Amino acid sequence: MKAIYKLALLLSAGLFVAVSCHDKDDPVNPEPDEVQPVTKTLTFVLPENSVSGKTAWVAGDKIVVHGEYAKDQVTVTLAAGDISADGKKATLSVSGLYPYERDDVSSTLYAGYPADAVDNLKHCFFYTKFKDTNNPLMAACNTGDSFNFVDLCAAISFTVDGDYDSYILAGNKKETLGYGQYQVKITPDTQNYLQYTSDPIITLEGNMESGTNLVYIPNGVNLKSGLTIKLKKDGTTVKILKTADAEEITHGLVTDLGDITEEMIDYVDPFSADIMDIDAAGNANCYLVTEPGKYKFKAVRGNNPTAFLEDVDDAIVLWETWNNAEEVVAGSVIPTVSYAEDYIIFQTPDELHPGNAVLAARNSDGVIQWSWHIWVPSTAITTNTYGIYDKEMMDRNLGALVAAEEGVPSPIESFGLTYQWGRKDPFPGPSAPKASSNATIAGSVEFGQAEGTGSGDISKITLEQSIANPTLLGFSQNGDWVLVCDSDLWKDSEKTIYDPCPVGYRVPAKNANQPFHSSDLTTQEGWSESVDNLQFTLGSPKAVFPLAGYRDDYGPASMTHAYDRAVYWTAHASAEAITGSYVNVRSPNSKHAMSEAGKSRAGSVRCVVE
Repeated sequence: MKAIYKLALLLSAGLFVAVSCHDKDDPVNPEPDEVQPVTKTLTFVLPENSVSGKTAWVAGDKIVVHGEYAKDQVTVTLAAGDISADGKKATLSVSGLYPYERDDVSSTLYAGYPADAVDNLKHCFFYTKFKDTNNPLMAACNTGDSFNFVDLCAAISFTVDGDYDSYILAGNKKETLGYGQYQVKITPDTQNYLQYTSDPIITLEGNMESGTNLVYIPNGVNLKSGLTIKLKKDGTTVKILKTADAEEITHGLVTDLGDITEEMIDYVDPFSADIMDIDAAGNANCYLVTEPGKYKFKAVRGNNPTAFLEDVDDAIVLWETWNNAEEVVAGSVIPTVSYAEDYIIFQTPDELHPGNAVLAARNSDGVIQWSWHIWVPSTAITTNTYGIYDKEMMDRNLGALVAAEEGVPSPIESFGLTYQWGRKDPFPGPSAPKASSNATIAGSVEFGQAEGTGSGDISKITLEQSIANPTLLGFSQNGDWVLVCDSDLWKDSEKTIYDPCPVGYRVPAKNANQPFHSSDLTTQEGWSESVDNLQFTLGSPKAVFPLAGYRDDYGPASMTHAYDRAVYWTAHASAEAITGSYVNVRSPNSKHAMSEAGKSRAGSVRCVVE
C-alpha cells in the first residue's frame, strides 16, 4: 500500500533552507539610513517533482521576497504572462527590493512560498519564518537573479472513497507533526530545516479533497509506531485507520498510503454524551470534584495542554484515602477509571464520598507514565487574601476535606495531604492528631522511602523514578529527595508541570513583603496559636492553619509532630538548591517565621490563585 518516492530537489549552487529566530553569530545590523530600493528582474524556479504536486506556477501565486528587514519585504503576485510555457519558471520585474549585503554570504535576497503562510520577524536576515506548516512550504535564496525553490516539508498522501468533510491525522506516540512558528535558514552554504520552531502541534486537520489528500509535515519527524487517520462528516468522526509501520519524515519525500478505503473501520466513540470535561478551564496535576458524574481530562503532563503522554495503555486508581484512620472501601472515592484517545476518564459514585484519590496512566508493561490527584472535599472551598498575601488563598490545605475553624480543635480531615518540595504527587497525612502513622488507604500500594536505614542515610531517587513510583519517598537529611537537584520543579515566577495545585491555583511564590512570609509571624495582625486546638491563625478575617506536622527529611515514611508543628511550602528553592523555603511554625513559642528545610521533607501546601 505504501511507496516512498525520493523527489529530486533543484538545488542550484547548493541552495537549501533553515530555521531560527535570530542567529547568535549575526551582528546586530542597524537600520539603513539612506539605502534606496532597487528594481530587479527575478526568476522563480519550482523544484522538480515537488512534494506538493505543484507542477507549474499559475496566475495569482504569491511569493514573499525579502532582505534584512520584514518591513521592506515585497509580495510578488504572478501573472499569466510571467510564467514559462511549461510552468516551471516565472520571470518578472520586481521593485522595492532591499538586498541584504554581507561578506560571508553570497546571496542577498530570500524568498518564501506561499506568501499567506510567511510570517517573518522584524529582522529577517537570511531566514524565512512560517506560521502554518501543514502547507506546501518552499523557500529559496538568490543565485544572481534566480531563485531555485526547495521543499521544506515532506508529505503524507492518501486517497479514499466516500463522503467525508475532513480528516484528522496524528502519530500513535503523539509525535510533533507541525509548529505554530517554523523558521528556516537558506544560504548557498547552510541548510538548516529546523533552525527555530515553537508551538508544537500533534494533530493535523484539513478538508478532504476529491482526489489525493496531501498532509504536510516538517523535516525530522519520526513516527515510531505509525499513525492514525480519522475521517469526519458534519463534524462527527465516522471512520478510523491506525497503521503500525514506522515512518521517517524527510523534506522532499512523499509517503504514499495509497487508497485506504478498505482499511478504514467504523469509528466507535468512547465518550458518552454525559462525560464532562473537567479540564475545560485548563490542565493540572490535581482536579477538584464537587458534583457526582463522569469526567474526562487530557492525559498530559501537568498544566501543559500539549504535553501528551506518548505511551499509555491503560489507567488505574492507584490509591484512595478518607484522610483518617477508618478502613477505606476500595472504589468509594473513584470507582472506575479508563484511558481512551488521549483522555483519562473516571466516574464518581452516585453520591460523592469525600476523600482523595490518585489515578495513574500506565504503558503496556505496567509502568506508570504520569499520575493525577482527584480531590473530593466535604465542604465548598472558599478563597480570601486574609490580608496576609497578595493573592487569594484557599481556606484549607491541599487535599483537606474541610477547613479548620478558629477556636475549635482542628479535625484530622482538615490536615490535608503532604508533599515533598517540587513533587507533583501527594502522600497521605496522619491517621489522627498526634499520630505518626499514615491515614489509611485503599489500593495495592505501599508508601515507603527508598532503600536506606538510619538517620542521615541518603536514599535519593531520580525524577523519572518519582514519576514511575509516585508512592516512593526519596530522602537525604537536610537535603534533596531527587538525585539531580532541580530548583525549577516549582518556581516563584510561574506554575510548573510539577505543581500539585488544581486548575487556577499554584504553590505560592515566596514574598517576604507579605505577612504570611514575614520573619516573625507573631508580630502580624490576627496572630494566635493553640496547641490544644492544633492550629495557628493569621490575618483579618483570620485564616486558620492546622498544625498538621510533616514527614522529616531523614525518614519521611511516617509523620511527626502532627499536633504542634507545621510546614507550609513556598515555590522557592534556596541558592544551595537542596532546600526549599517554607513557613515554619513550631509551637509553643519556638519559631514562627519563614525558614528553609531539606526538599525531602514532606509538608503542607496552601494553594493560592494564579
